[in-house]
Amino acid sequence: MDEIRDIIKIGLDFGTHQTKICIQRTPDEGHGIPEYEFMTFVDKDGIEQYSLPSVIQINQDDRLSYGFVVPIQEKQNSVPLPIMKIVPEVDKIDKELETKQLLDKYAVGETSQEDVNAIHYLLDRKLEILETKHEKLASAEKARYESALEDYKRNRNLFRYFKQATFAGYEWNRPIASDTLCIWYLTYIIFILEKRFGTGFDINMGVPTDERQYEMLKIHAVRILRSAFYLAEDVFEGSVEKFLSAKYQDLLDQTILLPYNEADKEEFGLNIFPEAYASLVGMTSRGKISDGMSLNVDIGGGTTDISFFTVNDKKPMIYRYWSIPYGLNYIAESSGFDYADGDFSPLAESEAVETYNRMKLEVGQKIERELLEMLKTSSVSKGQFLAALHDRVVIYNGGGSNYEFLSVPVSHFSDVKSHDVKFWEEENIKDIKDIKRVVMLLATSYGLAVSNSDAEVELCDFESLFPKDDDGESKYERREIDKDVC
Repeated sequence: MDEIRDIIKIGLDFGTHQTKICIQRTPDEGHGIPEYEFMTFVDKDGIEQYSLPSVIQINQDDRLSYGFVVPIQEKQNSVPLPIMKIVPEVDKIDKELETKQLLDKYAVGETSQEDVNAIHYLLDRKLEILETKHEKLASAEKARYESALEDYKRNRNLFRYFKQATFAGYEWNRPIASDTLCIWYLTYIIFILEKRFGTGFDINMGVPTDERQYEMLKIHAVRILRSAFYLAEDVFEGSVEKFLSAKYQDLLDQTILLPYNEADKEEFGLNIFPEAYASLVGMTSRGKISDGMSLNVDIGGGTTDISFFTVNDKKPMIYRYWSIPYGLNYIAESSGFDYADGDFSPLAESEAVETYNRMKLEVGQKIERELLEMLKTSSVSKGQFLAALHDRVVIYNGGGSNYEFLSVPVSHFSDVKSHDVKFWEEENIKDIKDIKRVVMLLATSYGLAVSNSDAEVELCDFESLFPKDDDGESKYERREIDKDVC
């Protein structure tokens, strides 16, 4: 008699800064009640973490390490770390003293106030010339240093942000292609999963995208995942030891980006979802969100994913979704520091934060403009509609949502809520008490785990927000619009 097995589905939130994994285990060949667990990873101090850094490092022995790397093992950079030279400050001029010294040395006969004023003027001009020269030298040194620092970073053997470069257009000028790094990192993830579950699991992975690019990025993500499976199972024959022992150049020679194949997608159980969609699915299934118009905002390291939705029968009805190619990285870089190297909150400059929040506002205003355009074919008045839109819900999740200065109202969506553990309290989640502090970070991986097939990803038409009766008249014509209906 064949053993009845559990169905394993992996919610893989492959992030710019860190990767999170939620496991859905459904017993009795998928007919039982699903159980959920968030995978933990042991860091270099032996502490379990719910995320694995999306980092690859080439070590001194030319082998690679992933996730929690050891900095002192990084292979020496071919370009030395630059040192910024100190341009000496201009000495201040004591005009009174220097004037007296000049007069004592050169004056013949009595001196007038005009003579003193003339000397003061010349000394002021001398100081201006010296300060201008200093500014030019300091500016040139700063430019030289920043250029040298970029060259140093470009040639480092530590790699981050390759996911953002592959899927979100982040500028990439490193010697190894971002696609290749994604394949290597996901190969490592596959080995972790196969060590625990064998090969019997499906993967649901998210990509930052809008509806226009979704199909293209879905195909690309499948190609990368399939190539990672090829590396793990065909090239290294299921041996993580061989994979981790491979030297950089050998690994580079053995890595290929396979073409897209629908049969492979089905065989390996690969489903690719928009991240804006995935983070939403896990919130609506238990009726925790009202049925009215709402926004969901997922603030990540490289992108911010936004979806405009309503809820029908506890299922999200998504009308638009976007992925803005700006997240915590953008705010950090605009503030003059690297997010991975510093404490974000005190270093984030107000101008960068304001610019970022304005980008979200523009998305909210775009939604409202499109909806108002739809009113032209409806008997719903603009006043009725704006009343229904007033103080609608905006739900924040993702790592960036932990910062209050980023979790702000978006136009008329001013009822700010955070994705917290109450959304999951009716689910069978292992160690749920331990994950309260990181719920927003894990929301997308959970949403991916509870999602079914990426064939189900579709947009609702805006017209469905203004349903009409059999005579073609708006159903809202003779009554007030209910905020929790429209």
